[in-house]
Amino acid sequence: MFERIQHKKGSFPMYLLLLLIAIGLMIGLRQCSARNLPERSEKVAGGDTINVAIEISPMGVTTLGDTLGGYYYDLINKLASKHGRPLKFHPFTQLQTALTGLDEGRYQLVVSDIPITSELKNRYRFIQAGEIDRQVLVQRRDTTGEVECATQFDLAGKHVTVPHNSPFISRLRNLSHEIGDTIYVTEDPQYSSEQLIIMTALGEIPNAVVSARVATPLLRRYPDLDASLEISLNQFHGWAMSHRDSILQREIASWLTDSNSR
Repeated sequence: MFERIQHKKGSFPMYLLLLLIAIGLMIGLRQCSARNLPERSEKVAGGDTINVAIEISPMGVTTLGDTLGGYYYDLINKLASKHGRPLKFHPFTQLQTALTGLDEGRYQLVVSDIPITSELKNRYRFIQAGEIDRQVLVQRRDTTGEVECATQFDLAGKHVTVPHNSPFISRLRNLSHEIGDTIYVTEDPQYSSEQLIIMTALGEIPNAVVSARVATPLLRRYPDLDASLEISLNQFHGWAMSHRDSILQREIASWLTDSNSR
């Protein structure tokens, strides 16, 4: 019933050779494609659309089920909709990434709790959308509830972590001079302040310097954390824009002023 297939003599080595050649070609093509694959470029909107870089955080933008939400996300959406201005959002975790996009003209507005320092004021225009905030040290309590750093002088010789190119670095340098000892600052190139708090809670890093506004809601989720040590005095925070966008800056500032006066 079944017919046995008769292979021609000497055909097996030929099939094996062809198979090896095919595998070699597939590997070569895959490596070649991987090398020539262009980096993904983020598309920005044109026309009268405002490209908004917004921080991924409870205050900025976050996921609520299947939808996006967040205090600043909802606020800017509501104001832009009221004044008929379309928006395109570009979420970010590293502030420096957003500021670089602002410098390059890819974004017109960076929405985050950015400390308005003298250094940053020289580089950008600010819209004071946030409240007064301060920088704090987030650290774990031990089994007795005590912390390793109870005062700023306890930071002498300690290692602290901040996001890459964080505006908090200048304050830590000044604090190092004030206490007369070195504070070792690690700039994390990948994670945001919120993520660094979680890493501190999990014991992956010893501590982190963040804004009190970012730390407060996470302290309720991680009761073993402490953020009572203040690194800076109270300072104003705001949204950043380029100096070349003075007209748009006044427009958005007026939106917020009208909203607050109601």
